[in-house]
Amino acid sequence: MLIPPSSPPTQLGRTLVIGGLAASLLSITVASAALASQAARAPMDPCGTGIDDAALSSRDRGFVARRLLACSDVTHGRISDAEYHQQIAEIDAAWSTRMTPVVIAPPTLQWASSIRGFSTQYTTASWAADRVLGPPDVFPSHGDNANAWASLGADDRDEWIEVGYAQPMQVSAVEVLETFNPGAVTAIEMITASGQRIVAYQGAAGAKGQGSNTLRVDVGCTSEPIVAVSVRLASTKVAGWNELDAIGLAPCAEQ
Repeated sequence: MLIPPSSPPTQLGRTLVIGGLAASLLSITVASAALASQAARAPMDPCGTGIDDAALSSRDRGFVARRLLACSDVTHGRISDAEYHQQIAEIDAAWSTRMTPVVIAPPTLQWASSIRGFSTQYTTASWAADRVLGPPDVFPSHGDNANAWASLGADDRDEWIEVGYAQPMQVSAVEVLETFNPGAVTAIEMITASGQRIVAYQGAAGAKGQGSNTLRVDVGCTSEPIVAVSVRLASTKVAGWNELDAIGLAPCAEQ
């Protein structure tokens, strides 16, 4: 820490140790010259530094500037030694405190609110098509659960379901939560407010084990609001009932 003299500085060099965001400390040599003993030479700035400011972050440059301003003030008698020490202590305390990173939470998903159509359902109550509506009530658990949608038969045909959303919006992603025998989803289509169908995902079916699975498809940001999503399953390719718990839409970041 720079200790101010009771009169203008007289030594040619003084080391000022400054804490920053980095783990190591930054040493700054403060050159000074007393005009009385340096009459034959041009006076030097007693608070000048020998470091390249460009090598510092904007935050560190700000703290260096504040420290040097305090040095200049005490050198020229604008503040007392006590005021200088107080200012330096406050600057160093603020500088040594790491900035808390700003964590941007991912956009909240909008879950399906209506059934627009489906191929089959196991019953009209348990494992019914409308069990896919709303936020997940099975995921992240997995297994044969009556609160997820299941088709009438296990492996006798390909299946599909189409869901609608209460608040049409431009979206950046679609999420399908599979909670039993995942891996049967082969296509996901988004339906726009004008009726256009956009293929968001197309792929081969393949078993993914007995756990639950999140099939998330990032689509950038759609140019039109999305009002519905259609999901197709190749149920004949993945043995057992292929149950879906929920289908969500992620809004674009700017919304």
